Amino acid sequence: MARSIGIDLTACWRPRAGMLTLSIELTAAMLRAACGEHRFTLFCSRERPPALNGAGAACRAVLSPHRHEVLNKLRWLRAVEAAAGLDAVLYPYWPCPPRRRPSAPPAAMVVHDLAYRARPREVPWQQRVYMGSVMPRALRAAAQVLTPSEATRRDLLQHYPLPGLERRVRVVPEGWSLGGVEPAPAPPDLEPGYLLAVGTIEPRKNYPRLLAAYRLLKARGPAPQLVVVGRVGWAYGGALDELRAEPGVRLLSGVDDAALRGLYRAAGALAFPSLYEGFGLPLLEAMAEGLPALAGEAGALPELAGDAALLVDPLDVEAIADGLARVLGDRELRARLALAGPRRAAGYTWEAAAAATLEALDALP
Repeated sequence: MARSIGIDLTACWRPRAGMLTLSIELTAAMLRAACGEHRFTLFCSRERPPALNGAGAACRAVLSPHRHEVLNKLRWLRAVEAAAGLDAVLYPYWPCPPRRRPSAPPAAMVVHDLAYRARPREVPWQQRVYMGSVMPRALRAAAQVLTPSEATRRDLLQHYPLPGLERRVRVVPEGWSLGGVEPAPAPPDLEPGYLLAVGTIEPRKNYPRLLAAYRLLKARGPAPQLVVVGRVGWAYGGALDELRAEPGVRLLSGVDDAALRGLYRAAGALAFPSLYEGFGLPLLEAMAEGLPALAGEAGALPELAGDAALLVDPLDVEAIADGLARVLGDRELRARLALAGPRRAAGYTWEAAAAATLEALDALP
């Protein structure tokens, strides 16, 4: 058993996004599940993440003076992981250090997706360069590799056919994060039944095609508002300006968990025609709330959705528009998805993810 476990949270000062959510929620669930059998050392950048400030006595924080990922990964973490007296270390955000000291404990790392290889034009060049340079060495250095879906596992093994890697990769799905959050009321100027889109405004989220499909929907007859919840990412081009200028579209940023859950509950349907996802947390959150959802049939989304969401070709604007019309107006479909969603989502919990992760860490050589 890995009684003393380190967890790299040095990237968790960043704005909330899927990778950060996994890092925080998984760590919190592992701390709750430890029951005195494990001790934890959290490697943090300058301060402990506020969401983990209530961690118990079996948890200590070691603070890095750096914010920059490269400084932390290539210099600071490489030194402290080897000197912390650990049995195992988990890297849930970025890969483990590509060069590790002989005294370093065995490491497990999470690979969230392979977008930088599968869809490189939709990933910032800095991320392509960084991940492309560190990933091969990190995969060789890691004793265990965790992926949130079978789709990501397949992508990983396709793009990195390293000897023996297949035996070291296991799937640990993510969980639903909003179950214990009291929903806040939606903004009073939003009429319930709107179309909700959740995700960073960046190329991979497919907002230009979603907006084109929304225009088709409006051209066919009355349509609800399109509410877009997400921070501004990178290379959004004219998408942000077009969303702001389009009648019927409302952009919301800085939305906390309570407000987000309230938005899911007041929406009429989720629009998530993403071009690629390693998991798809907004889809899981919508299904958990019984919100009928449309999703792109790409990456891990079909695997996550099962029969609980309507899948469409994310490259086909007409197909997206037709799908939106169905999830908003087809009563039989809406009723079926509203029942299937919570049943599907019930199988995805952070408690299950924490148990599987601790099992992987305990099994490290």
